Amino acid sequence: MKISTYFHSNPEIEILEINGELTGRGAIQLEEFLYSSLDEGRFIKIINLKHTKKADGLGLNVLEHFINRGMCIKLFNVGLEIQNLLKISGKEDIIKLYNCREPNEAVLLFEKEILEEMNPFKTDVKRRCFGRVDTSLKTEFKGHVSGKGKITYRAVIVNLSVGGILIDQINPNINKKEESVTGPAMVGKELCNINFSLNAGARLIEASGECVWEVSVNSGQYAGVRFKNMQQTHIEMISEYVCKHRNV
Repeated sequence: MKISTYFHSNPEIEILEINGELTGRGAIQLEEFLYSSLDEGRFIKIINLKHTKKADGLGLNVLEHFINRGMCIKLFNVGLEIQNLLKISGKEDIIKLYNCREPNEAVLLFEKEILEEMNPFKTDVKRRCFGRVDTSLKTEFKGHVSGKGKITYRAVIVNLSVGGILIDQINPNINKKEESVTGPAMVGKELCNINFSLNAGARLIEASGECVWEVSVNSGQYAGVRFKNMQQTHIEMISEYVCKHRNV
């Protein structure tokens, strides 16, 4: 995915043009871009989806997450497939679209809207608490599913911070067996024995956590996990790793 940016005559309004699909890794790339915007105090985005034909649950989840944090995000040039996905997912009242094709039209609609609101530029935007970095680290953890007892999960960490992880390629197996089971819902569930290494041969990091959100994408699944208990030395190891590898 390529994200191009430029500003209108109003320096508060940033226009994004996305070239690529708002799915999977593309959605994660947009997430990191929007987090960087939060860090830099740029809270208003008008997103041109002229060159984006597809989105998935993860892409919509990313947009909803930042809107809920207080960012002002509007979409325009949205194709029918993405419009239908918004309706099916029930997010059309959260992720708002402008029915126009040109950036100037979108800016005019936005300026009219914010004048009516009388308070266009919010001061209560929730910035991120922790820096993060994209990874491809393997992890294992356990969760309890009623009727099945403990289930061991294997997954790949695609995004890491001191506060938690974003995982995909989630593969649940019945404890001590290689028998795969249908991926049970994890959101709101306690997870234990989360373990992974930051480098080959490095000390194993261990923690417990909670799944705070999950979304199914085709036959796969993404989940956001918040750490709950972790040794201070492990926190320091992750912090050093993120600082060293964080995208500039």
